[in-house]
Amino acid sequence: WRGISITLPLDQRMARTQSRYKGRSVKYAFFDLDGTLIPVDSSILWAETLLSHVGKDEKQLRAERIQYDVDYKNGCLDINKFEDFEMKLLARFPRRELDELRVQYLKRDIMPHVLPIAVDLVKKYREAGARVVMITASYRYAVEPIAELFGIRDLICAEPDGEFTGRWISENFAAQKVVNAERFIQKCGGSTADLKESAFFSDSMNDFPLLDHVARHGGKAVATNPDDRLRSTAQERHWEILELFSEHKLF
Repeated sequence: WRGISITLPLDQRMARTQSRYKGRSVKYAFFDLDGTLIPVDSSILWAETLLSHVGKDEKQLRAERIQYDVDYKNGCLDINKFEDFEMKLLARFPRRELDELRVQYLKRDIMPHVLPIAVDLVKKYREAGARVVMITASYRYAVEPIAELFGIRDLICAEPDGEFTGRWISENFAAQKVVNAERFIQKCGGSTADLKESAFFSDSMNDFPLLDHVARHGGKAVATNPDDRLRSTAQERHWEILELFSEHKLF
């Protein structure tokens, strides 16, 4: 199987996938969020929603956020510092205001980008019997309602302190996704061997650890709307390349 860009209709793409994995179903289908299931970065949009209402220190905080975005794209993000930043920003707001801002953010910034082709992809895996899981570096409060828009109940993500005190409990970035995906499968009664019947979809080279982990265990690594580095890696390793948003400009 060569790493090629797929532009076939979704039904044909799924048929090709099923043919490749004939005789065994996909037990777990893991999906990244930003750039993978939606053609925007929800983390940036949510941060900008908060920053536009933060008042004091807005300029300085925005500059910090932009630098974190640059670091992410360059593959050198310090996830501990970034989580500290996100949690401290969240802690500046009372819960009632956060809830109101989140409703506005979902309606304005997210729902227009939940596209039928991505919803159908998730649905087809679910209907085929796979346990569909969203696995994202973003934190639960911001992404849980987005998972619900895709009908995804299982969510692996960063976990803030439940009271939004400015502290975080756990992160879910890069290599930590491997650890957390393995833990999830074990909690479901499975083992590493189940990765042979699993798939992981992601757009970012930052997710190389889990893509590689799944592929090394015989599963399906799918570079989805990949960035340049991931596209090159996928071609070298003969991973599937899936273009969901060819007609939509990615962030």
